[in-house]
Amino acid sequence: MEKILSKYVIIRARGDGMIRIMKIYPGMEIPLEHYSLSLGQMRFSGHPKYIINRKKADYQPFVILKDNEVIGVFALETGSILPVMGADADAIYLRGLSISSQYQGKGYFRQALRAIEEYCSSLNKSELYLMVNVKNDNGYYAFIKTGFVDRKRMVRQGFLNLKVLSKTIHNH
Repeated sequence: MEKILSKYVIIRARGDGMIRIMKIYPGMEIPLEHYSLSLGQMRFSGHPKYIINRKKADYQPFVILKDNEVIGVFALETGSILPVMGADADAIYLRGLSISSQYQGKGYFRQALRAIEEYCSSLNKSELYLMVNVKNDNGYYAFIKTGFVDRKRMVRQGFLNLKVLSKTIHNH
């Protein structure tokens, strides 16, 4: 269920006591003082402040909230990144998804992915794409377990080799 809290904030709720995702707009203050990630995880997902403050066309940052506390961040992107991965124009790219350390292992990753998929479905997107560093086995298998498929395509960004994964979004 989508609920507009102000003219800038759209929330997608996922049931009682569960998480919600919130779009970030320019000028919004996002408290990250309680957000923690290991350096190992951060090198794969990016620094949370970078993910939510990045200025780029076709890029929309979000936070994942539980009881109004930021427990995760991610961004959705369209445009020029899609052909790099071999994706169609009606796909969407999930970038920099992370869950704060103290909330990991509690099911919030799966809940967040369901909320993200539901949101992308409301935008009539057909597939959700992402890229995982070849050295990030934990991330790779976490996405595979949630239904993502390895596209057997490698993308090189700077010194990084990234595997392309995707998942079909079922539109409602």
